[in-house]
Amino acid sequence: MGLRKDQLADQIRDILAMNFQGGRLSDPRLESVTITAVKLTADLQQATVFYRTYNDADAALAGKGLHSAAGFLRKGLSEALDVRRVPELHFKYDKSIEYAGRIETVLDTIHKEKKDSQED
Repeated sequence: MGLRKDQLADQIRDILAMNFQGGRLSDPRLESVTITAVKLTADLQQATVFYRTYNDADAALAGKGLHSAAGFLRKGLSEALDVRRVPELHFKYDKSIEYAGRIETVLDTIHKEKKDSQED
């Protein structure tokens, strides 16, 4: 079940990403949106779609645009996927880059402190 879920999530991510590349969406709020990942629930009925924008300030506006385009995107999924029921789409801003940056900063600080203590 895990492999099918992962494959379907990747397929949904690719299909959604094509909508943003091909200019199919005319909403200006979605111009800087990039789909980064999709996570499905175990029953395949709910999909959390993670997205990024070029400018973090546009994230809230893009979220509203994605919410209003959800029906159109879901219809596109129904045409492209061979599934009994297309999952309901929920959009969430992907903060993983900021999180990774914070972790890297903390690790650098620890590394510098360790190096300084060894020199003493």
